[in-house]
Amino acid sequence: MKKSLATVVALVLSAVMLFALCACGSTWGAIKSAYEKEGYYEITLSDKAKEALNISDEDIKEADATVHFLCTVKLSEDPTVSELLELVNPKTKTAIVWEYKNIEAVQKAYKEDLSESEQEKFDELWAEYQKSDHVNGNCILIVGDTKPFTSSK
Repeated sequence: MKKSLATVVALVLSAVMLFALCACGSTWGAIKSAYEKEGYYEITLSDKAKEALNISDEDIKEADATVHFLCTVKLSEDPTVSELLELVNPKTKTAIVWEYKNIEAVQKAYKEDLSESEQEKFDELWAEYQKSDHVNGNCILIVGDTKPFTSSK
């Protein structure tokens, strides 16, 4: 009886641990799906476009993040000028989402150079920011419609 009880307990604990590990993954897949349901497409920006947005590959690498650009206009692999102009059309919706591999490391990096009192204030602000519509798991919405972003929470 003890052996079967131990086996059941071990199986239950294994299942709980597996569920916990799966829950720790990125929220990007669900976010992307929610935006796609709203008619958005993920696009890849050229180096010139990143430069215009003041985003460098070094910043992205330093942040240990992936930047996802979404818009309601589907662009070709080598977009024409008229396609690019559609991005600034007021009817075109856009979103920029930063997906961090380790959001706790980002928080820690911001706190490194702060005094103890500043760190306490930062922790309070960070806790409030985590509740906002701009944070979903390990992803932060920089620009764009929060409805698809929050619908995947």
